Amino acid sequence: MILSDFALNNRQEVALWLQNDPEAFDWSPVAKYMCELEGNREKWTEKEKKLRDSIKQVVKCDVHQSNPLDPIELEPVDCLVTSLCLEAACKDKTTYRTALRNITSLLKPGGVFILVSVLNQTYYIIDELKFSTLKFDQAFLDRALQDAGCEIDRFETFVVPESTMSISDCESAIFLIAHKLPLAA
Repeated sequence: MILSDFALNNRQEVALWLQNDPEAFDWSPVAKYMCELEGNREKWTEKEKKLRDSIKQVVKCDVHQSNPLDPIELEPVDCLVTSLCLEAACKDKTTYRTALRNITSLLKPGGVFILVSVLNQTYYIIDELKFSTLKFDQAFLDRALQDAGCEIDRFETFVVPESTMSISDCESAIFLIAHKLPLAA
C-alpha cells in the first residue's frame, strides 16, 4: 500500500504514526470503532499493526500533474482511494475534470476507484479558518467520471447532520465505487 498527500505536514504526521511515535496523532479511536463494526473491538491493536505493516511508502501527490506521483513511476494500481481532496484542490470544474483524469490514470483497467466527497459545498471551516471548495452536483460528477474512463458501480448519498452546518454548507456527503474501463481499441 502506498499513501500519498500533497501537504508535507500530513505526510510527516503519517510517518510519525507509522513509526509508533508517541507524539503521533492517536488514531486508536478509529481503529477501535472499525473493529467494533467488525464485531471484535479488542483486536484494534492487531488491526493497527497490520495496517502499519501494509504501508510501504508515503509520497507526495499533486493531482494537477499528469503523473500525480511525479517523479515516481508506478505500474498501474488495483485500487485508488481519495477522500475530501479534489473539491478542495480544484478551483473550477475544468480543473476538477483534469485532476480526476490525472489520478484515475494511475489505475489499471478494471481497477477500483473509491471516492468520498460532498455535493454542492462551497466552504468548510477548521479551527475557525474558512476554506473554499468547488461546488458541484451529482450530474457533474457522473459526467466527469465517465470522461475519465470510469464507470460507477455504487453511489451512496448521506444526509449531513444539522450540527455540521456550522462548519460546512454541503448538501450531502457521498461515497462511490467505480472501476476503470479498458482503453478503447
